[in-house]
Amino acid sequence: MHQEERYDVGGVTFARPFKAVRLGHVGVWTADTEASEERLVDLFGLHQTERMTGKEGELLGCFTTCNTDHHALVAINPATADPERRAYYEVGATLNQISFQVNSLREVNEAYRFFKARGIKVQRIGRDLPGSNWAVYAYDPDGHRVELFYGMEQVGWQGRSKPAAMYNHLPYQEFELPMQAELLEVTQAREQNIDLLSGYGRDSALPYRFDVGGILQQRPFKVSAMGPVRLFCSDLAASERFYTETIGLTRSAEVEWEGHRCVFLRAGAEHHSIALYPLALRERLKLGSRTLLMSLGMRVQTYRQLKDARKFLGEAGLKEVNLPVALHPGIAYAVRFMLDDIHCIELYFEMEQFGTGPVVRASDMAWPDQLPGSASSYAEQTRPGPMA
Repeated sequence: MHQEERYDVGGVTFARPFKAVRLGHVGVWTADTEASEERLVDLFGLHQTERMTGKEGELLGCFTTCNTDHHALVAINPATADPERRAYYEVGATLNQISFQVNSLREVNEAYRFFKARGIKVQRIGRDLPGSNWAVYAYDPDGHRVELFYGMEQVGWQGRSKPAAMYNHLPYQEFELPMQAELLEVTQAREQNIDLLSGYGRDSALPYRFDVGGILQQRPFKVSAMGPVRLFCSDLAASERFYTETIGLTRSAEVEWEGHRCVFLRAGAEHHSIALYPLALRERLKLGSRTLLMSLGMRVQTYRQLKDARKFLGEAGLKEVNLPVALHPGIAYAVRFMLDDIHCIELYFEMEQFGTGPVVRASDMAWPDQLPGSASSYAEQTRPGPMA
């Protein structure tokens, strides 16, 4: 890591040529993709934006969202994995990907060069479909894919994703900049008489029977965002270096629990986006040996919704998992349920936020060429979708 080197990222200087500004979406490998699809849509209430099917009609991938991003949580069948990712899966990397947003397409290119120059293992760079996001993928020390993406497709009030006829496949290589604005893609689609409302979208068919803050809903809670990803690490120090020095996350806290050091890292103002735990804790906590993923977070909107979600999911037959409160600092109340026989979902309703502090200007006249970056820079200035 060349600590003395600084890069201009939108006029603010950092130790790397990009800034991860928020946790965007995550994906898991799941052999029973259809069962995961049913639970994500019916029990957790996510909106389905795409189904990837095989030649025989079998479900290979389920894309779901809880906000306007095309996808927030993806369940992918490991049968689709290339040999390299399959090998990582077999030894516990059942987290298909964890994705952080950057605010410009140029940062994706620059991140690719940065990773390659420092010997970081890169899976690929390219434009992802479905979702239309532009991304580069690198592997963490345990084989989890970490994505830096720009320009996630946004799903609007009509609940339909971009039609497949609009997909523009690009070679897996650095992007030739500048690329055209995506608003022009919409204009071109209209000129080609593509039905912009012909994309995919599906919600649960459950009856609307719960009063949730005065709105009738299908379940007594609403997932509003993805939350922290908790990982068991074969080498915690190596993983911590990767996520801080390579990806640029900020250390928020660390705790020691029964002699084990645990580390909590953030992208934006939230207390933590990723939590790292030593692998030895997996057995101590009596969690399954088939995955390095402790849990995936989902945020609900109120404390009452959290309590009602616990009752609803328990009555639906999901297995609840109890973990020590000390292992999720920054979150006072959380409940966990198994999505399948491997993966655990953590529901919570609020997380401690780090303030950005006062904005101080050097003088009335000073407009420096660049500003020094800090953990607060761009912490709350995210652009969910592409520059139109």
